[in-house]
Amino acid sequence: MLSDPHFKTYLELLLKWNKVYNLTAITDPKEVQIKHFEDSLSALPFLPKTGRILDIGTGGGFPGVPLKIARPDLEVVLLDAVRKKITFCEAAIRELGLKGIKAIHGRVEDENQIRQLGLFDVIITRATFSLPEFLTLALPYSSPTTLAIAMKGRDWKVAGFKAEENGWKLKEAFDYELSEDLGSRSLVVFSRIYQEQVSPS
Repeated sequence: MLSDPHFKTYLELLLKWNKVYNLTAITDPKEVQIKHFEDSLSALPFLPKTGRILDIGTGGGFPGVPLKIARPDLEVVLLDAVRKKITFCEAAIRELGLKGIKAIHGRVEDENQIRQLGLFDVIITRATFSLPEFLTLALPYSSPTTLAIAMKGRDWKVAGFKAEENGWKLKEAFDYELSEDLGSRSLVVFSRIYQEQVSPS
């Protein structure tokens, strides 16, 4: 998958812009490929065949841009509150020639943002928010069939946290290892809880 020439261009852009914009603390090309690209792609098996993906707190475009490269059919929205990161994402999208993906500068909790962006099939974030915060923020963008995916370290479990209190239920937790012994990760998938309306008899 990483043999796609888009990833080479993306790597070069990221390292070039990083000198000025401080997009990532990882500057070794091999580590970028594993800790950013490979890690982002670990979500692929959990994505629907088609649909809209919202990447909250995308930073330098992770995991949204690698997922778009691997799955051109997906419609992807990258959202971040830091202007310089979105500026980079916009440049990367242009340079890579990607279609069906856009980068938006804004806060995920902003009501205007919620109205403008609408609903998504998958809402994903990578180590940006705590689970309770992420699920709360994801709720307004979700439909009954939406999945929320949190890409976390192995210590993702929060004492006393109940996803049901945020309108979600834990569907699956998948542990995986990055190449070259560069880390252990967990991918935590939630589905929506919807109370069916009962018609009066």
